[in-house]
Amino acid sequence: MKRSKLFSIVTAGCLALVCVLGGFSEFEEKTEANDASFECAYATDRIIVALKTDADYQFAMESSGVIFEQQLSQENDKYDVALYSIEDKTEEGVKQAIDSLEKNPAVAYAEPDYILTASDTVPNDPSYSQLYGMEKISAPGAWDMCTGTSDIVVGIIDSGVDYTHPDLANNIWVNPGEIAGNGIDDDANGYIDDIHGWNFVDDSNDPMDDNGHGTHVAGTVGAVGNNGTGVVGVNWTTSIAVLKFLDADGSGYTSDAILAINYAEEMGFDILNNSWGGRTYSQSLKNAITAYNGVFVAAAGNNGTNNDSIATYPACYTCSNIISVAATTSTDARASYSNYGSTTVDLGAPGSYIYSTYPNNSYATLSGTSMATPHVAGAAALIKSLDPTLTSAEIKTLILSNVDPVSSLNGITVTGGRLNVEKCLDAL
Repeated sequence: MKRSKLFSIVTAGCLALVCVLGGFSEFEEKTEANDASFECAYATDRIIVALKTDADYQFAMESSGVIFEQQLSQENDKYDVALYSIEDKTEEGVKQAIDSLEKNPAVAYAEPDYILTASDTVPNDPSYSQLYGMEKISAPGAWDMCTGTSDIVVGIIDSGVDYTHPDLANNIWVNPGEIAGNGIDDDANGYIDDIHGWNFVDDSNDPMDDNGHGTHVAGTVGAVGNNGTGVVGVNWTTSIAVLKFLDADGSGYTSDAILAINYAEEMGFDILNNSWGGRTYSQSLKNAITAYNGVFVAAAGNNGTNNDSIATYPACYTCSNIISVAATTSTDARASYSNYGSTTVDLGAPGSYIYSTYPNNSYATLSGTSMATPHVAGAAALIKSLDPTLTSAEIKTLILSNVDPVSSLNGITVTGGRLNVEKCLDAL
């Protein structure tokens, strides 16, 4: 298990260090938010620290004036960001530790381990069962050209997925390098028996959904099509990898989100769906997204506010592979709860009253930018299915260049339009 190397089970309330970001020879310095914000919820027993290239870990830590409890991982060439436990487990302790570390010339930056949450869904009548969203994005026309392929892997970074659901089971990713249940890390990726993905909350190989959010999202991306059961996803056939970092309450830590993204990059997943976020900037999370080579689709948020003025992350990071998604209704209005932004939100997609899979072999109707995001992630996967040679940048360009203009999004999103996957495939 990866966290057997990185996150040992900690006793006496001591949470130790984990390297959480790989693939950087040098770190991007904080440029968008140099001062750590303490207005949002964060862990009080640990902090995220990035050292400058070639800095000596032991000297940097000993000279910082901060009392650390334990370091679990060994510094190496691959990981340059680490999560450290601190002795003073209070909000003031976190603030003082970060202040001391950022004065250390060996430290690139230090920041809290912010708590992230699922983009809230708006409860509504579960009897609504028409998938108007598929019609709105012209999915039937796209299906005339392609219905997806299991060769394309979409990672659902969320609360897990009910991988036994009859409308999802045949589309759940199976790690080809792993033998189930033998207790051996067959593919030597650091995770034992990671058959369908990983549970970063419990550090286990069972990423079952205990919230419902992730299962609902997964159904819009890739509920099995033409099987006479339930609903259909944008992709009739795909591979859904389950990367659980949100707990049963829909909350999770930035450090676990980073681990999930790093896992997706290491395993070569094509698309990541991210129906979650928060108001606080994290340089380490941004760096992880930048290092990921696939398409990173993110929910714009459900505050009904302008992201150009008050940012929601990860949707508002200036990473070239991010597509930020607002929610629209069945009449192509911007959903009242949906965030927007002429420079920070790329396009809209159906997000209100979306019927999809739910745990325990059930279905539910939910609303939110969380529900809009998987329409776009599914579209990205369908495009990649038709032309696997496309880069993430080319897929993003196709999606943003082929929207349906809608007046409700004009001037408040980058494209002024709503997703049209048929136009995207026609443009290939």
